[in-house]
Amino acid sequence: MSCLSSPLRRGVGLLLALAAGGQPPAYAGDAPSVATNVTLASQYIFRGITQTAGKPALQGGAELGGSSGFYAGLWGSNVNWLQDYQGYLSGSLELDLYGGWRRRLNEQVGFDLGLIHYRYPGSRPAGMVAADTTELYAAATWRWLSAKLFYSTGRTFGFDTPSGSTYLDLGANLPIGDSPLKLVLHAGQQRLRGDARPHSYDDWRLALSYDASTHGAGWKATSVTVQVTGTDADRSLWTDRNGVDLSRTRWAVMIARSF
Repeated sequence: MSCLSSPLRRGVGLLLALAAGGQPPAYAGDAPSVATNVTLASQYIFRGITQTAGKPALQGGAELGGSSGFYAGLWGSNVNWLQDYQGYLSGSLELDLYGGWRRRLNEQVGFDLGLIHYRYPGSRPAGMVAADTTELYAAATWRWLSAKLFYSTGRTFGFDTPSGSTYLDLGANLPIGDSPLKLVLHAGQQRLRGDARPHSYDDWRLALSYDASTHGAGWKATSVTVQVTGTDADRSLWTDRNGVDLSRTRWAVMIARSF
């Protein structure tokens, strides 16, 4: 895919080789490994906007990484908004391809630099802007706090925007004493350029995450999360063809497991 950088294309190629039963080539000083994950969610909410109009989502992904800090991965989920909001003739899948470099400078400080391409297969009427989007991102973490900035290289999630639309993600992942619970806080700011500027908004998320692995080996790397999200988006601009306000305050429950 021409919009992907060479390192990302190489990383995706490695994942495909692994899926076919092959082995990744050896890199000096690196021992690549693959981590996978699967999530069942009561609905899929992305940047404060429901992607499934309140309906359940099945999600999964795989990531190839190693001690060098370089990584590449893919992630997928079902979605409803392509047809219900954007006006696609067909299409119900989001497939994300991403790659980058992340490192920890010490036990408290880390950073992450990369690129992600959101792919939405499907057919659309002639002249309709494709939902496919490519963003560069940079993130920094300190203890339980994080900040991540996404920068769109052009058209953004179906809006015919010039490059430069951004999303700022501020978060906190706070342990609650010695319990298996964590309080997750998020504040976001989506800023769209050009004619899509009125669709810009701020969003928030409050979640409680439970580490179920404390119940034994059968629950290893399993978490249960309950969250509430909301935005200050203009409802008239974010209501789909079925009259569903995609931007309103919503609750969701997610069960996730890593392998």
